[in-house]
Amino acid sequence: MTTRRNLVVVRAGDNSVHPGWVSGPQRNFDLYVSYFGNQPDRYADHAEYHENRKGMKWPVLGELLQAHPDLIDRYDYVWLPDDDLVADTDTLNRMFDLAAAFRLALAQPALTRNSYYTWPLLLQDPRYVLRYIRFIEVMAPLFDREALRTCLPSFTESNSGWGLDCVWPRLLEARGPRALAILDATPVWHSRPVGGGELYKRTGMNAAQDDMQRLFARYGLDRSAQMEARYVSGGVREVGLPPWRRLLDAITRPLRRANARRLERRAQRKRQQMA
Repeated sequence: MTTRRNLVVVRAGDNSVHPGWVSGPQRNFDLYVSYFGNQPDRYADHAEYHENRKGMKWPVLGELLQAHPDLIDRYDYVWLPDDDLVADTDTLNRMFDLAAAFRLALAQPALTRNSYYTWPLLLQDPRYVLRYIRFIEVMAPLFDREALRTCLPSFTESNSGWGLDCVWPRLLEARGPRALAILDATPVWHSRPVGGGELYKRTGMNAAQDDMQRLFARYGLDRSAQMEARYVSGGVREVGLPPWRRLLDAITRPLRRANARRLERRAQRKRQQMA
């Protein structure tokens, strides 16, 4: 059985780019491919888990995870991306590591500046490691175990997924103002135009709008909830050391290493005397 603590579940079509996610020699996540294309078992060799299932992304993911609660129990974080996000293994490894290090409930990788996008806020800001917000797009949400259990029932409440990105922050309010973030340090490239995928071919834009209106009515939201997609409440930056401090570290590093070796030899002698 795998010992990895993270899981990626992708609804993959025939043009999915997900093989690039697992092309690196080492990864800290397992992969579950839920395939909706026309060549059964096409990606079975690329993943720890595989299924063939038609249907819309969010209802299918909701049914899958509700039918397999052991997946939620087994993994600390679960990423549910679209299949047109281009990234390498190292980027995704670091995405999971950052989410865990900052104890995020819900996050997403930023989009590269050359991505197709809907919300400008979600484009990478290279000044930051991450930015705290109250809006995570349905394109690429990353849940911790507790947040996934909380939000999972909502997955089947919107056939298109529209509106879920406003509902999830409401459901996770109790986790505090630093629970949701965009991960600028691990950007991914959204490689296809917004509105050009299978979703809109099957249902049309009007059906998606209807999904959002029904969902907002269920949770007591209105259009103002989407304003959260325009604001950042804080962030984390990498702050470089000033030149004098870098010089001091370079000078004293050999002395610190020598002192550490001296202390280790002293401890070893004491252990030998006590033996």
